[in-house]
Amino acid sequence: MKALLLHTLIFLGCCGAIASERPAITITYYHYPPDLRVVNGKPTGKYVDQLTAVANTAGYDVNWLASTIDEEADMLNEGRRAICTTGRLPNAERAKKWAFLPYVFDKVPGDIVLTRPRFVDRLKAHSHISSLVKDSSLVGTLLESGIYGDSVDQHLRTNPSWVLRTGKTDYQLMNMVLAGRAHYTIVPKDQWDEARRDMPQVNELVMLPDLGTHPDYIIYIACSRAVPTETLKALGDAMGKHGFIPGPIPVE
Repeated sequence: MKALLLHTLIFLGCCGAIASERPAITITYYHYPPDLRVVNGKPTGKYVDQLTAVANTAGYDVNWLASTIDEEADMLNEGRRAICTTGRLPNAERAKKWAFLPYVFDKVPGDIVLTRPRFVDRLKAHSHISSLVKDSSLVGTLLESGIYGDSVDQHLRTNPSWVLRTGKTDYQLMNMVLAGRAHYTIVPKDQWDEARRDMPQVNELVMLPDLGTHPDYIIYIACSRAVPTETLKALGDAMGKHGFIPGPIPVE
């Protein structure tokens, strides 16, 4: 009788555990301070707390998936794996392949051009970055999945050999300029501010803020098309409950 009772309790305990399990949504992450940091291999920061709360309200647990910004973009473009992200800048091209939740996630600082002091005058000879990226005598380094404005992005689609797209993080881009592998890079201002605290050598770089770089911009949560419609709706509704403001997504 005791053995039968023990087996019954174990069975009920297992079934109860199974019944209490909730579905999970996979969210990619990478070190992107100040609001998303990887500490001891785990994501932390404001974005992690916010998305965990949103997912919980929507009825989901979170599986955090380590990635790079370019690997994340590849998964969104392929649309085969069900993932969401910690915020992406929308445009019409991305909206055709990615599913954006219709709420403003954050407003982040715009871009700046960084170079070494010896190249400042050569870069300033260009009144706009759309001219700068066409100058084959100046090597640039940019993120493969970065958006830099329509006129720049249009030229980058021609794959100019003097614009390197191998860096995986903004920190890597800055280090490439410091190492003499490129004359300039374009990064968000807050990434430069963070890098100057983390890597003192970055203070050797000079900021050129007035070359037509992207101004402060709005980011949204982007998910792959493999995420079920009902999950997208639940996450969107949860963002509304947490006070996020609806915003327009570019579609054309």
